[in-house]
Amino acid sequence: MTDKNKDVVISTRVRFARNINGLPFPHKLSGQEEIYSVLMKNTVDCCNKLFAGKFYKTGETEKLFEQSLVEKHLISAELVKKPYGGVFVADDETVSIMINEEDHIREQCIMPGYDLDNAYAKLVKLDELLAQNLDIAYDKYFGYLTACPTNLGAAMRLSALVSLPAMTIARKMGSLISGLEKLGFTTRGTYGEGTDASGFEYQISNQAAVGKSEESIKDIFGRAVTQIIELERREREALKQRGGVDLKDKIMRSWGILTNCCKISSSEFMQLVGYARLGIALGYIDKDYETLDNLAVMTQPAMLCMFAKKVLTAEERDRARAALTNKTLN
Repeated sequence: MTDKNKDVVISTRVRFARNINGLPFPHKLSGQEEIYSVLMKNTVDCCNKLFAGKFYKTGETEKLFEQSLVEKHLISAELVKKPYGGVFVADDETVSIMINEEDHIREQCIMPGYDLDNAYAKLVKLDELLAQNLDIAYDKYFGYLTACPTNLGAAMRLSALVSLPAMTIARKMGSLISGLEKLGFTTRGTYGEGTDASGFEYQISNQAAVGKSEESIKDIFGRAVTQIIELERREREALKQRGGVDLKDKIMRSWGILTNCCKISSSEFMQLVGYARLGIALGYIDKDYETLDNLAVMTQPAMLCMFAKKVLTAEERDRARAALTNKTLN
């Protein structure tokens, strides 16, 4: 399933929100390091039993490295600001467990492509282990108790990062987003709430989970993503017929800039990669999606600084981004 849908679905994420009975939600806590030390230790112990990985405390980790985790979607920008936060990151970077973000524990698994079942299965094993070792807050009527009421119930958020260039170019995203909202889904930018869709990329997520089982949420979400995949593919074929040589010219010019530029900004890079992905789907460009998706992460600001082993100016980042792009794509 992962490979055949890679043209539309860049990655799939499953996230559980969990809290501890009797412990105030994170936004109500301050100056209680001893409580968090116990929570962190128990959580990390459970993670170490299932995954090879490392634990990082906010405030004790290099800022550039923390920002690189944000760019990889392994932690949220909000967690970085927390004085008593932390994250466990699996070595393969598919699983990350945030402590003291909006909730006491945020478990998440991100798999490349459309791989909902495997992402869910990985988290269920960890979630069961956490429940055996921690007093998880659960109400027989409301379900899992969470800091935000919209997460009550299953407290499970499913997301798919999708590439929808044809739907965007055809100006059909407005109607798609409206239709998804009516079905209980949100559509956000590449990095979640409050961010823009760069390079035709959007995050599709379920909303309220009260009164629904995990399996029913998965089923509804899976059907919605399948429909989005079909809509994008149909629109691509229609766009190819309408666009003709002009569309191909736009795609190949984008590819020409990516493979020959001397400097390039992050926003321009993402826009051109969006066209390049469309070019692969239409058979104009002979390159795999994984190369472009990995490059999109490696050329983010903090990642470039990490690669250079020093803080780079905006101008230096644009040059480094161009050099890495040329090297990777040529």
